[in-house]
Amino acid sequence: MATTRTDELARLRPQLMVFALQRTRCRDQAEDAVQEALVAALEGLQGYSGISSLSTWLFGILKHKIVDGRRRRPREDSVDIDLDELMHDRPGPEQSCASRKALAAIDRSLDCLPGRSAQAFVLREVLGEETAEVCRLLSVTPTHCWVLVHRARLRLRACPEVGRIATEADA
Repeated sequence: MATTRTDELARLRPQLMVFALQRTRCRDQAEDAVQEALVAALEGLQGYSGISSLSTWLFGILKHKIVDGRRRRPREDSVDIDLDELMHDRPGPEQSCASRKALAAIDRSLDCLPGRSAQAFVLREVLGEETAEVCRLLSVTPTHCWVLVHRARLRLRACPEVGRIATEADA
């Protein structure tokens, strides 16, 4: 009779593996849990009352073994994290928010500048166009381009909102 039950336990192993894989999502952990459940079932086979089916009893043992494995895992896993891996070059949320606020303030301030000064500033300083290209687009001489950009910078620095942001950035 015991061999019939052990044969039935062996036949249930593939179903137990599927069940364990669905819950652990790790083949090694699933195999460990199934192995522990089968060992526990073999050791406790004399205590099996037969009230529920053998598969129900075995799946119950497996569920408990999976939970036990999850409880043990945090203590077994070492925390060998390289702090450099956690760092990234992208700005954090505070910096992104500050950048958005600064850009919005500059955008509002650019609206207060004369049209050609604002265009020259945006083309040269924001978009990074070469002076020759800015001159071609605006039909101005290089000297006039530099004057327009210089005046735009001065007016932007004088703007209270932009001045406050520049001061915060320096701090």
